[in-house]
Amino acid sequence: MENTNVLDVKMEKGRSLWYDSWQRLKKNPTAMFGLFLIIFLGFVAIFAPLLAPYDPNKISLRENVDPPSRAHWFGTDYYGRDILSRIIYGSRISMTVGFVVQFITLVIGVTLGAVAGYFGGKVDMLIMRFTDVIMSFPGLLLIIAMRVALGPGLFNVFIALSVVGWTGKARLVRSQVLAIREQDFVEAARALGVKTHRIIIRHILPNCIAPMIVSVTMGIAGAIMSEAGLSFLGLGVQKPIPSWGSIINEGLQYIRVAPWYTLFPGFAIALTVLGFNLLGDGLRDALDPRLKH
Repeated sequence: MENTNVLDVKMEKGRSLWYDSWQRLKKNPTAMFGLFLIIFLGFVAIFAPLLAPYDPNKISLRENVDPPSRAHWFGTDYYGRDILSRIIYGSRISMTVGFVVQFITLVIGVTLGAVAGYFGGKVDMLIMRFTDVIMSFPGLLLIIAMRVALGPGLFNVFIALSVVGWTGKARLVRSQVLAIREQDFVEAARALGVKTHRIIIRHILPNCIAPMIVSVTMGIAGAIMSEAGLSFLGLGVQKPIPSWGSIINEGLQYIRVAPWYTLFPGFAIALTVLGFNLLGDGLRDALDPRLKH
């Protein structure tokens, strides 16, 4: 009996932060619902060719602006294209933009934020003033201006959204690094002659992972909303590639006679953003060590 208790104590002590965080996350029903939505939407995006009942670009002028029916569950658009199929394929654009943009902003933001926070002084002042300049412009206007300057193409959408999106992550990482760089284990690494880049990568940045995960999760939702806004304005992916924002734009002139035209893609955007926001809120609570019981 005594050996069993000792084993239990060892197992309890050996539990990692990530295991405890996952256990807390599982107890949060709204966060798990958000995770379910994200997994479902990811499944839809990956298997779009198998799930879509029709070719998203197939035109049938005899069926234009038809209401929802057994043949077309979400109705058809002006060109007779199946809206459900276009929404399913549009999930690929939204999810791709969300994850790619966050990856780019994460790389830029973490690099600049870590350098600014660790070295301080003039380096910190230079990087943070540059960050302030970017943040001083209205985000949407800067994105639109860059999108117009760069021209059409999904790659240019990535660039425009990434240029604006990295600033918040840089500030977040900088604040974390400023607090961590004076810790004893960092001072010990310096005393042992560990190179600066190894100290930052192996000792400091791992302690910034938790807030960055939350930031990325929330940022994906923001990137999806921004892409939908650009597509709505005609500055996103180019036709005939289906995008939720462009579908809504096409359906505006029919909103009184065919509300399903804009309702269903709008619902898809709302559901996706809701999923990432719910998961982000849950991760913020689960990864906060102060909430550990």
